[in-house]
Amino acid sequence: MTRIHHHRPRYSEQLGQFQQSYHLEMVADQARTAPIFQALRQVLTPETRFCELGCGTGIFSIFAAAYARHVCAVEIDPVMARTAAANIAASPFADRIELIVADAGEVELADRADVVFCEMMSIWAIEEPQIPVFNGARQRLLRPGGLFLPQEIVNVVEVGRYNFRFGDIEVKAAIPLFSGISGPAIVTESRVAKRLVFSAPVSPDLGCEVELTALVAGRANCARLTSIVQMGPGVVFSGSDSLMPPTIVPLVEEIAVKPGDRLRFRAAARARSDLGEAVFQAEAIPD
Repeated sequence: MTRIHHHRPRYSEQLGQFQQSYHLEMVADQARTAPIFQALRQVLTPETRFCELGCGTGIFSIFAAAYARHVCAVEIDPVMARTAAANIAASPFADRIELIVADAGEVELADRADVVFCEMMSIWAIEEPQIPVFNGARQRLLRPGGLFLPQEIVNVVEVGRYNFRFGDIEVKAAIPLFSGISGPAIVTESRVAKRLVFSAPVSPDLGCEVELTALVAGRANCARLTSIVQMGPGVVFSGSDSLMPPTIVPLVEEIAVKPGDRLRFRAAARARSDLGEAVFQAEAIPD
């Protein structure tokens, strides 16, 4: 099993079943957990009804219970639900936390939440169900005027060159830039490709078109995708080894560029699809 598969849940049996080892990695990743703790501290009050969709180990629901009036922790994976139940029972806030073993896309609450938190995130929101889950939660779970966390995801793109070829062997595949993975040589400026703002329904169509200017001469064969997350008011997360690291994707065709050239970058992708099936291309814009 590669590390990429380690980071991808199994969806064939139930929605969002990650390996327990990946949950351990995520809990230990302070670059991931610290911004979430900070965002929760900023928005929760003693009167808040809080709901976490996909609570996993229960780490954030237990943290939220120290600040909120009531916490609903939703988890569909029976293995992780048992882990969360044990962690909740051992916490000093067990009386404030209601664990619900259910599909986050279908669960109903007796009382709507003031804050709904969901971290079903992946690079550019392509593979994970962040968008459909939030769209459904808006209708069923969040009170009018309530708050979603994260608040926004900003998808950013640069075009560059990556070594997909080794001698006579070429493997053109998407690859997350985990620690120890070499990065690309970037040849263009960085631009915002799409903003996903969760204060309103978000389209699952993640296709985009953006103009980029080449900064140096070279031959481009890839794009580097980054997601910048507004985790909460004033709290930003831009990826870590355990969650949404910047990711290299191959372009359909290689393109030669020189400084000042304008390129049209296009992406065709949808939420809850396979990143490997998304299409990324760049072409020169005639003068």
